[in-house]
Amino acid sequence: MFALFTDRKAIHAKQEALGARKIRIEKCETSADGAVVSFVRELPADVPGLLSKFLQPWNTVEQTEQWTCYADDVYQAELEIDIAGVPVTIEGTLELEPLGDGCVNHVRMTIDCGIPFVGKTLAEFVAIDCKRLIADEYDYISERLDSA
Repeated sequence: MFALFTDRKAIHAKQEALGARKIRIEKCETSADGAVVSFVRELPADVPGLLSKFLQPWNTVEQTEQWTCYADDVYQAELEIDIAGVPVTIEGTLELEPLGDGCVNHVRMTIDCGIPFVGKTLAEFVAIDCKRLIADEYDYISERLDSA
């Protein structure tokens, strides 16, 4: 499971399956202690008119993950996502925790925007889109694991 998050080919294939284009894996280094992963891609967005000043139909998104492996076979990543030109802050954690014959992927995200008035709407739109991508990623990973 960890390899689906830290292997260049797996990351590229997953992003492509999620609808991304112009995918560039900037950094993908693994060690016994964890991994550092950074990639850039363009993601589509169905942007409502009110937010079209901030978001485009395709947005360049950079994601950085700093993974740590713990003694109990738990992998945890500190996550930062930057949407180019969009005034939101996206941070979170990913945690892969063994459970029986499988594992649980805990995802926690914080999305903030400091712009008055429209900022709350922008942050909510980004949060909804993040939830959609997380659900799509879950489906993709589940299908990959079921076919393995």
